[in-house]
Amino acid sequence: MKKFIRWQGLTAFVIIVAVFGIFWFFLVDGIVKGLIEKYGTNAIGAKVELRDLDLSLFPAGLGLEQLQVTDPDSPMINAFEVNHASFTVEPLNLLRRKVIIKEITLEGIRFGTQRKTSGAIKGKKMLTKAKKVREKDKVPTAVKSPCGIMPLPSFEIPDVKKILQTEQLQSMGIINSLQKDIQEKKTKWEVSLKNLPNEKQFDAYRDRINKLKSGKKKGISSILGSASELSTLQKDIMRDINKIKSAHSNLKDEVASLKDRIKEAKEAQLNDVMRLKQKYTLSPGGLKHLSKSLFGSRLCKLFQKAGIWYEKLRPVIEKSYKKEKDHEVIKPPRSRGVNVRFKEYKPLPDFLIRKAKARVNLRAGEILGLIQDITPDQDILGLPLKFQFNGDKLEGLESISLHGILNHISKAQPKDTAKLTLKGYKIKDMTLSGAGSFPLALNNALADLEIDAIFKDEKIKANLISEFNSVSFRASPSKETSAIKTALISSLSDISRFNVNANVSGILSDYNIDLTSDLDRAFMKSANRAVEKQALTLEKNLKMAVAAKMDDPFRKADSGIGGLDLIGKEISKRLNLGNGLLGNLKGTTSKGGLKLPF
Repeated sequence: MKKFIRWQGLTAFVIIVAVFGIFWFFLVDGIVKGLIEKYGTNAIGAKVELRDLDLSLFPAGLGLEQLQVTDPDSPMINAFEVNHASFTVEPLNLLRRKVIIKEITLEGIRFGTQRKTSGAIKGKKMLTKAKKVREKDKVPTAVKSPCGIMPLPSFEIPDVKKILQTEQLQSMGIINSLQKDIQEKKTKWEVSLKNLPNEKQFDAYRDRINKLKSGKKKGISSILGSASELSTLQKDIMRDINKIKSAHSNLKDEVASLKDRIKEAKEAQLNDVMRLKQKYTLSPGGLKHLSKSLFGSRLCKLFQKAGIWYEKLRPVIEKSYKKEKDHEVIKPPRSRGVNVRFKEYKPLPDFLIRKAKARVNLRAGEILGLIQDITPDQDILGLPLKFQFNGDKLEGLESISLHGILNHISKAQPKDTAKLTLKGYKIKDMTLSGAGSFPLALNNALADLEIDAIFKDEKIKANLISEFNSVSFRASPSKETSAIKTALISSLSDISRFNVNANVSGILSDYNIDLTSDLDRAFMKSANRAVEKQALTLEKNLKMAVAAKMDDPFRKADSGIGGLDLIGKEISKRLNLGNGLLGNLKGTTSKGGLKLPF
């Protein structure tokens, strides 16, 4: 009789199944859990931890419990954590080495939760975002106002002494340069004066003239016979007179030029006063941008956080590409080859999540989200990633809606869009300015806002439209008091509603926020007169302080020019001597010679 059962084969099969079952039920979950934590930690740069994991075959899928992902910049804070996550995969596509997840469910997502133990990796230095940027760019960071937002100006009249200790005066530079030039010219003209014909030389000429005249007693014919000697003497005197005239003219021009530079320095002194006044006082026009200083920093932080999350999620929707000539090539990791993809009937990427459902737990309540077609190979799938998150009747918020499309189907021209809408957002005790000059908070308000953002060609463009109703402000007391601050606080007491609009443009690492609000009109209307009065007071103080600082340099410059005037008088004196001798030689009497302006 034939044996229908081969007991040896059956025993071997049972043993193999039993071993596989033991391995599956007792070991496989721990192995997969360890792999997720290991590779997740390496990818994030901080600890990724799982409390439990459940791997199933029928249906093929995975369940995760208490997933925690540490914030690399804050090891005691979780970037996010998920209470429960589960998904199923398409088993047939696994045979094609493709991970296609039909649907993944994420429950209890929370952001910024506190950790019980540090999530830092031993031996790995935690870097702040600023340090990461500096190490990446390898260039020193420049001091710059973030998002183009300037801090609140001072409403007090500045101390002019402190201003002049730190500021460079253009007029001081001009007068110092002028003093140096005056001294150089004075030294030069002192040397030139020594080389000019002097009184001694003119006395010698007078003796020669007297000799010629003394021959008159012997007869006029004797003098006329000395015509050659007379002509020579006349030429000698004329030569010296011309030399003195030339020196006199040159000195006159140089002194006039130096005096013009003194006038220039005095004009520069006034310009310095006006420049410092404009810099250190709040002009009436400056009130136009006061709301930008109040609300801009908060909006800037919002976009900075959005940019950080976008960069973290970017690898999920695109691979590392590099351009070669006119086409793009995937840049594979080091030591790994390139997979050649052949044409498929129904092409699918190597990794795809068709649908992800999420429940996000915020302080205000629960938000439901749906994300479709998550893959780094949108060009293969031919569909962009779409997402939408919605929440209604939350604590302190009537509704929230966030939806958008991340379109990277064309690697050369990706385009991402997002829209955030908040309605009925109850604001309480929102600090607008903690500065000592103007501590201000939005005590209560009911806000509606809408943000539309587009990220294309590595540039961001966004628009904000918001409206605040049922408004009340609170200005905290401060040691400093001023008429401007009093006027501004008074204007806020009459405001019950206002709007804030903004345009954002630039690249993710450097963008500018242009923010306007109808609050600025109220500020200008109430504080204009106080601002103008304070500006006049500062101008008066600056004029006095700058004049006092410039007084000694101007005195020294005037003294230097006075020294040149004395040299000019000496040259004029010598010129008069020469002209007198020349007149005497011609038989005419000089009545003082040429009168000079020195």
